[in-house]
Amino acid sequence: MSNVNLRGRRILYVGGRNRTTHVRRVIEEHGARFAYHDGGMEQSIDRLGRMVRQADVVLFPVEYVSHSALHKLKAVCRSLDKPYVPLRHPGLDTLATALSTLSL
Repeated sequence: MSNVNLRGRRILYVGGRNRTTHVRRVIEEHGARFAYHDGGMEQSIDRLGRMVRQADVVLFPVEYVSHSALHKLKAVCRSLDKPYVPLRHPGLDTLATALSTLSL
């Protein structure tokens, strides 16, 4: 369990390889609400914009997001002034570290 409490903020996690059960657990352990988009693998990239609008911050493992989803994601985040955090490694330790550094 983390000492950081994100106080119910909505974290949108984009990408990954169906490891969302573990990702959800880590995000919720930090006191945040979990939302997920697969990064364009099966879900529509058009849906990504709506999901970013509803999020407080977006996290994504860079190796598991399509190039088109990555470009759209960054553009939407910038236009909405939403913070986003690219994760250089897809591991849960990297995710936990990123969450512990958020100040929302």
